[in-house]
Amino acid sequence: MLFGFSRQPARKPKSPDFDPGLKDMLQLGQALAKHERPPPRSALVHAFTSFVLDKQENERVAVEDSQIGLLLTTFRYLQDTQDEEGALGLSVGDMVNTMSLLTGPGVRRAIETTNTVSLARSLFDEVNRKEELTAEDRHQGLNTLIEVLASKKKPMEARDLLEEHWKQDSSSIDRKQWVNVVLGFARVDEQEQMIRTIETMEEYDVSFDNQAHQYVVEFYVSNKNVELTKKWYEYGVARGLRPTQRTLRRVLGVCIYNNELQWGEPLLRPLVDGEPSNPKDSKAYWRLILQWAAAKGKSVEELDRLLNVMVQKTREQGMDVQPDMGLINSLIAFATFKNDSYTAERYLTLGRKWGLEPDSKTFLLQLDYRISSGDLDGAKAAYDELKGRELETDADLRFINRLIVALCHQKPIKYNGIMELVDDLNERKARLNPETVSALALIHLQRGELHDLIDLLNTHVYRFEANKRLSICNDLIQFCFDRSILTAKVWDGYNIVRQTFREMDLETRTKMMFEFFERGRSDMATHVFGHIRHLDSPEIKPTVETYVLVFEGIAKAADAESLALVHNMLKLDATVEPDTKLYNSLMLAYLGCGDPRQALLFWDDIIHSREGPTYSSIQIALRACEKAPFGERQARDIWSRLKRFDIRVTKEIYAAYIGALAGQALFDECTELINNAKKEAGLTPDVLMLGTFHNALPSAKQEAMKTWAIEVYPTVWADVQKLSKRKKMSSSGGFLNGIHYNIGTDIAV
Repeated sequence: MLFGFSRQPARKPKSPDFDPGLKDMLQLGQALAKHERPPPRSALVHAFTSFVLDKQENERVAVEDSQIGLLLTTFRYLQDTQDEEGALGLSVGDMVNTMSLLTGPGVRRAIETTNTVSLARSLFDEVNRKEELTAEDRHQGLNTLIEVLASKKKPMEARDLLEEHWKQDSSSIDRKQWVNVVLGFARVDEQEQMIRTIETMEEYDVSFDNQAHQYVVEFYVSNKNVELTKKWYEYGVARGLRPTQRTLRRVLGVCIYNNELQWGEPLLRPLVDGEPSNPKDSKAYWRLILQWAAAKGKSVEELDRLLNVMVQKTREQGMDVQPDMGLINSLIAFATFKNDSYTAERYLTLGRKWGLEPDSKTFLLQLDYRISSGDLDGAKAAYDELKGRELETDADLRFINRLIVALCHQKPIKYNGIMELVDDLNERKARLNPETVSALALIHLQRGELHDLIDLLNTHVYRFEANKRLSICNDLIQFCFDRSILTAKVWDGYNIVRQTFREMDLETRTKMMFEFFERGRSDMATHVFGHIRHLDSPEIKPTVETYVLVFEGIAKAADAESLALVHNMLKLDATVEPDTKLYNSLMLAYLGCGDPRQALLFWDDIIHSREGPTYSSIQIALRACEKAPFGERQARDIWSRLKRFDIRVTKEIYAAYIGALAGQALFDECTELINNAKKEAGLTPDVLMLGTFHNALPSAKQEAMKTWAIEVYPTVWADVQKLSKRKKMSSSGGFLNGIHYNIGTDIAV
């Protein structure tokens, strides 16, 4: 406290926002995977029922497949841990409610299907074992299972189950399940089975009527399959069905939006020539006729005249029908579909000419086409108009999310405008899309607003499916790979990502480690490796390759402190069996950190291992001999082994042997090796040999080497002198008088 004023308390990050019951079910999954103590059964029963209840009350919110998977895991655990009296903890009503959830709109949006089918079967089997089961509950469970199987790509099983129980007691099955099975085969594109199911329906006196025909046609309309929409419309007509008005309107809509005007012309003609019996039908027909005319390229003025003709025609029929804003919106929607924002605005003007003012739907459409055309200021104005209007559903959320993402990508960023939109959604407790969360997260990270970033992620990412979480994670990691971003900011971003996305894979974490090495922060890279090392997940444990990469990075950074830390981790890691490649990287690391003696101890490990040395091992060991006290002894031993076992000597190894002797100031032996290169190894003296000889010599002998090289190999030495060079450094980091030519002697382990 200073002068009587206390400091403002530090802001605490928001805790992760889980759906009701989800946290306990997640803890159960983690406990089972790690063989730890799970949450109490009572807590899991409450978690199960509260999650189901919440999703039923908020049916517009999608239920992800991973969440269904948690329900399945919890249910099976409760089954496996029942007491001697068989008390599951869930009532028949709880289980039937859960089955009803599986056929709700939230689950229908899920892409994956395995967990939903497995849970439905498990619930159905458990319900049928209960003595207190009523006929109504049994029928509901049976119908739900058939619907789940049909909707989740198991239509054959659904049909078999349906037929079996229909034969036993047709009153226990809703007749609509036959249509669900037909649609199930449509989902897996089994046209023959669809027709066979319709034939089976008729065998059981269940007619494929115009309502069933409508469902099938609408399925293909919703899936934007034009050819099958046409095929099944014609199938119904060929069977003598009179399509419903809704079917006709949907099919004509497909024709308008997919340039199938020629095929649809005979369907439209009766609407143009006919006399609707009521104003409602008139307006529905007007929308189709006007959209059809727009699709054929009629101008706004021509549509205005057509509208006058239709109004006059209804007056002659004794009805006073006037256009409404819904009619204008249908034209704006078509222009929006065609990415024609100019014509969309002209349709709006046409509406005003008829005394029609924009409504909520109009401003939603404006949001859509103005965002698509890049008119973000206009889109924001449409949003401001929309804010004060009532909407029956959350139809605006998709467009507001799109607007936020577009504003986040705009340069310069209008931060206050973005946050105004976000605050509005937060007040409504609306959920952000993954793309929106990703865009906002990057802005918070760029601005250094770490608390806001953490709160954003904790509020939303735990509700997303795994692939959507991965997308956000990847976007944030890509930010960290941008070299124009300050390293401190990258470090903050990485730490938030690793804590939020614990499922981040080994490859991504390894790339992040490498990024910090490239930025010259081996300490941070080593911390990243430590985070990998201490993860609980067996799939994200460091491999031999991971250790090799970190030791190579440490070698380039000459970071002895990090080397000691990682090497100790390796000694304690029972999951990694060192091989030659790993020993090579250890040699490089200790050599890079100024400890060639320790590096040569790993050479001893290599030559006594079953795998034995590689060419890289030999080259690294000779490099260590160059730096080690009395290293010529070890170098000569290596050389004699090569000769004794008649191993082919490459130019890199030959140059490294020269360097090993040069490092010990054995000038005459080095010149003799270079002069006899052809005889010894079939090699010609080149830039690598002379450059290595020069660089390895003590500074005091470099001038003598230059004199010798100019005299004996003037052309090769001239090429050496063309290379870039730097001052030679001592092991303590100070500069010496000598020169070091950059001859490119990096070694791949």
